[in-house]
Amino acid sequence: MKMLARTTAAAMIGLCTLAGAAHAATLNVLVMQEDWDTESLARNNRIQNAVLSTINQTLNSPAYQSQLQKYGIQGLDVYDETALTLNFYQQDRQRRTDEELISVVRSVDNPQMDYVVPYTIYARAVTDPYSGIVKLQMSLNYRAIDVRSGRFAGGDNLDLDTQGTAFAGCAAGLNGTPADPHCIKEFVSLNGEKLARNAGNKLAIQLAALLGRSSGGGGYSSDGGHDAGTNDAIDGDVAALPRRGVGGSGCDNPPTVFAVTFRGFEQRQMNAVEEYMSYWKCALDLDVSKSDFSEITFSYKTRSDQQRVLRNVRLMLELMGVVADPQTQGSNEIVVEALGVREN
Repeated sequence: MKMLARTTAAAMIGLCTLAGAAHAATLNVLVMQEDWDTESLARNNRIQNAVLSTINQTLNSPAYQSQLQKYGIQGLDVYDETALTLNFYQQDRQRRTDEELISVVRSVDNPQMDYVVPYTIYARAVTDPYSGIVKLQMSLNYRAIDVRSGRFAGGDNLDLDTQGTAFAGCAAGLNGTPADPHCIKEFVSLNGEKLARNAGNKLAIQLAALLGRSSGGGGYSSDGGHDAGTNDAIDGDVAALPRRGVGGSGCDNPPTVFAVTFRGFEQRQMNAVEEYMSYWKCALDLDVSKSDFSEITFSYKTRSDQQRVLRNVRLMLELMGVVADPQTQGSNEIVVEALGVREN
């Protein structure tokens, strides 16, 4: 009788384990190059392929593992379009429309895809009218669509510095030497990969959230905090920086005014942000220069340098439990855009 009871208990534990593992299954994703707009980069060129590989790699193994562990996964199952469609679809087609991409992904049945991610790249070289410096302007537009229902699950339009990124080295024509075509393509590819990594990490969190927190443990509590204690990254006085650093004290820089924009935050979060920034070390003055329902821009005067301001922003976001993307624009502008995450 005891042996029967033990066998039954073991079987129940095995079933529960299998059920938990099945519930924590990840999502099948197919990333596709969308190039119907003639102003965008055409499919299957060197730059496009570099961006595609980076998005695939980032979705497969995102940097934000602490966020994905809340949903019981470490990455998404990303598939290659050529490998899935080789037997029924012409592989060299370009300037494909939305209708064509959705038709193709819905024709894949082994395995079936959960989400398709079409993306478009725009890139051009512009010349500064005053200095003659040639700069790259580049953007990446992407979105995730539920293959079965057509439901939108996430997306964004990401840009490099809106003022442009100057071509450098052999990618720039200097002293009568023309720019090397190979260097130009490598330069554009590297900047495209930066956008692709940002897009992949953002989208991985948004798609993982659709699995729901109950799908996995990962050591996280229901309120989003870690049950192992305080994160080492925010241990100690997070509103201030070490008194001594590589450059001496933290407040020995000339006063600088930064324009710090927070986008996509709730009003209560904006109030918290203002409180945090007022008490940061080296702060001299804090004013609101622009504000609306979902965006606020602070004029922040401080003796800290840009690196220290960015560090304070990241630590503040960690404390608030907000996933956001701090980016620098120019020499004194910082834009922090919150990532919208939905769990149902």
